[in-house]
Amino acid sequence: MTIEQILKMRQEASGLNKLMHMRVITLDKDGGATVELDLTEELLNPLGLAHGGTIFTLCDIAAGSAAASHGLVAVTLDSNIHYYRPCRLGKTLTAVAYERKRGKKTAVYMVEVHDDEHRHIADAVFTMFYTGQTLEDMQH
Repeated sequence: MTIEQILKMRQEASGLNKLMHMRVITLDKDGGATVELDLTEELLNPLGLAHGGTIFTLCDIAAGSAAASHGLVAVTLDSNIHYYRPCRLGKTLTAVAYERKRGKKTAVYMVEVHDDEHRHIADAVFTMFYTGQTLEDMQH
């Protein structure tokens, strides 16, 4: 599959991506991805701030998209996140993932999250496991 086909597939993904209105903006062949979401009331915690799970899921989708850029099916094996500041309703969050290290079965991705005012919201590290299947296999 070409990088353009993989990007289109990620952009049209259903499930949690669609439920949370996440948008895969960019994907590059070197293991990078950019994913955005607009904070709506459904994505907030009881304090009116971005729920930690919302931010974590944004990072997970970004890391998964970056891993998919190689045309392989990958799932999250391990992750770690650091939250730095809150984010409120009406903001857009952007997660940028980039490949730190890639092996035959696993890869490590760094993810940075910023709001639309360029404030650093969170950082995460994801270890992704390659299942041995290709994205093309999954479409058949």
